[in-house]
Amino acid sequence: HYYITNNLRMVSRREKYGLGKYHVTELSDYTIPLKDGVALSCRVWVPDIRHGPSNSFSEQFNTFNSNSTDVRIIFGEGEETAEDDIVVVDDEETVDKEERYPVILEYLPYYKDILTAARDYNRHPWFSSHGFVVMRVEMRGTGASEGCCYGEYLPQEMRDCSEVLQFISQQSWSNSKVGMYGKSWGGFNGLQMAYLEPECSPLKTAISLYSTDNRYTDDIHYEGGCPIGSGLLSWSSFMFAINALPPPPRLYDTKLEWYQTWLKRLEKCSKSPMSSWTNNQLPGPFWEQGSIDEDYKKVTIPILAIGGLEDGYTTAIERMARKLNSSSKVIIGPWVHNWPDVSATGPRIEFLDMCLNWFSYHLKDVHTEQENKCSSWPRLQLFVRNSFKPEDILCSEDGEIGDVGRFVAFNDWEERGTKVTDTFKHLTVKSFLPGESHVASNDKMVKVLFITTTTDNINKITTYKPPSEPCCEPIQLLNHPLQGVNSGHWLRINWGFSGDQTASIEKSVSFSSDPLETSLVMIGAPNFVVKLSASCWKRVYLSVKVCDIHPDGFATLVTRCQFDLNYLQPLECEEDSRTFSLPMRFTSHCFLPAHKMCLSISPNNFPLLWPSLVPSHLYINPSACMFLYQTESLDYLSNNTVTFPVPRPLLSMPYRSTTPGTNSYLVANIGDRVKFVFREDSGVESLPHTMNLKHFEKSHESYECDTEVTEAVAKIHQEHVVVFHSLEFSDTCEKEVGVRIRTHQVLSGNADSYYLEERLVVSWSECGEEIFARKWKDVIHRQDHHTWS
Repeated sequence: HYYITNNLRMVSRREKYGLGKYHVTELSDYTIPLKDGVALSCRVWVPDIRHGPSNSFSEQFNTFNSNSTDVRIIFGEGEETAEDDIVVVDDEETVDKEERYPVILEYLPYYKDILTAARDYNRHPWFSSHGFVVMRVEMRGTGASEGCCYGEYLPQEMRDCSEVLQFISQQSWSNSKVGMYGKSWGGFNGLQMAYLEPECSPLKTAISLYSTDNRYTDDIHYEGGCPIGSGLLSWSSFMFAINALPPPPRLYDTKLEWYQTWLKRLEKCSKSPMSSWTNNQLPGPFWEQGSIDEDYKKVTIPILAIGGLEDGYTTAIERMARKLNSSSKVIIGPWVHNWPDVSATGPRIEFLDMCLNWFSYHLKDVHTEQENKCSSWPRLQLFVRNSFKPEDILCSEDGEIGDVGRFVAFNDWEERGTKVTDTFKHLTVKSFLPGESHVASNDKMVKVLFITTTTDNINKITTYKPPSEPCCEPIQLLNHPLQGVNSGHWLRINWGFSGDQTASIEKSVSFSSDPLETSLVMIGAPNFVVKLSASCWKRVYLSVKVCDIHPDGFATLVTRCQFDLNYLQPLECEEDSRTFSLPMRFTSHCFLPAHKMCLSISPNNFPLLWPSLVPSHLYINPSACMFLYQTESLDYLSNNTVTFPVPRPLLSMPYRSTTPGTNSYLVANIGDRVKFVFREDSGVESLPHTMNLKHFEKSHESYECDTEVTEAVAKIHQEHVVVFHSLEFSDTCEKEVGVRIRTHQVLSGNADSYYLEERLVVSWSECGEEIFARKWKDVIHRQDHHTWS
């Protein structure tokens, strides 16, 4: 089908969106055959097809059913447009009809017709207008691709991707140079393929956003040896639901064929991944699969790694700045788990131009001056935030935001970051003289703060080491259900930010500084060195938060950590006590004058992290504790400030419509229990043309514990509804089919076991008739770390 409009010459659209010189055509259902007979589906954006698919693409372009072939002119002669769109046509530039193009590959399990259709339209045609073939490939067993999907980052996923890379390199339209691109899962597999592919591979570079080098220490499953709470279950539930979605009915002749294909997939691979994650509670081969930090030297191609201060993967991104090859670059901005040009938190930056320059430099033979500058970018470009409250960092609807910080260039981060990390490793309070102010390294990059609990100055953080004799008795760390209140979601996209930490500080053992006389800059991953005693060391959890207390009393979370102490190697072991060095999450924050720094210590941070469910027998010795942090002068920040262009408007899909979504967070006391509730409703999205569908999703999460935090239960319910329009089945006169996917998961536990209950129900949305239903129950033994115990 072709959607033809008048040939209008309005170059303003090119300037408005920053489009390139090429016309673009979208091929909706291109298929890639694999060696085992499975076909992967992808959507392809092709540059310079002026009169439809009449070149080598059309000869190779095929679908599961030839009647459903759909080709759209995105912009150029015969493009489709909405009434409020301005059409642009190339000026009389000519391009080589036989030109071979570099390829940008995004390889995902997310349904391209439903979950990412509008997002893909924002970006992929834009890249194609600049002379790239862009391929959005659906993984095996997802969307329109054949086969089954059984989990995250499995060897089969990597083997399939390697075949896709080889397939691309063998096509007549390809210059045999591929760059992978993506955030989250798409960022993960870009790194993973860079790790696995040989040097002769067509993969020449990858842009990886919000990803990790270690799937055990820095992913959404475990943190510090402790299971994650809210993120783990919500991520499992999302994958549980979307894996049950049917393939696109438009690709099938009959409703029966479509239904049977879908049912086979449900029978084979509908179980959620939650049981496999909870059955692998310790580091090992399960998590090493897909973790590039097993051997960083195997990543030889240049990587552009991007992270966000409001994202869960920031610590891993900073580690890449220290460990990736010298041709790689890293940017850490103020963003959530979303693209830097649309993040809910800002400032936003022009992201597409950055990617274009990077891909052009590494995949094309001829470069502009701007593209050549990629090689001289600073190793790390880091956003340093000033003291803020959550509302200060949120962008307005038009993307505007106040002055909340600045980007700073660090050209020597590999050396600097490694040096600081080495400095942290072996320091204890015994390393310093009492009664003096100290730095922890000769170049003054690392500062040390101590805790004093004298009667004259109770519970203070100071720059002076207290006397060598203990100032007070050890303090018991007791569980309280509100120690994790307002910690936010582990994975933040549009909401779920951490809020005022005052209640958490009050229910924990906390130490604060005097009001600061000058600004205090904290950059990097701080370390908290703590001396603890316990009558029992079985599954002892410790949570630490650093907060910025404003003059009005509001407490902003700056960084945090939580560890199962049996996961760590103690610095010192005495008869009844242990000294640990706890590395905290990476941060970059400037405490402003008159603000206070606060250290808050507790055995619990539920529901963000799952609790130990063991009564706390833990005591802290404050005078043997210290806090180490990396700093930088305000002069350095000022002299090395960098700026990024503000983002241009993105292409918007014609005729797409949405209704507003909602979300909410509630904390409730129910008898002797505390309940945390998260609700989210996406609103309805209607998609035109090849998709011809509308969909919405809802989720309801609740996390509940008793007052002693020795019992906990988490429940999550997800519902996805998709209605497919304009169907042309040969065995029915139906023009519309709606499906409803409902998932329900309950995770509970005690000191010895997890209890996991899961239910999947698939039905027709119009009449409610059940198509498929299944229940699973698992009892999972809790596994203990034995690093030293």
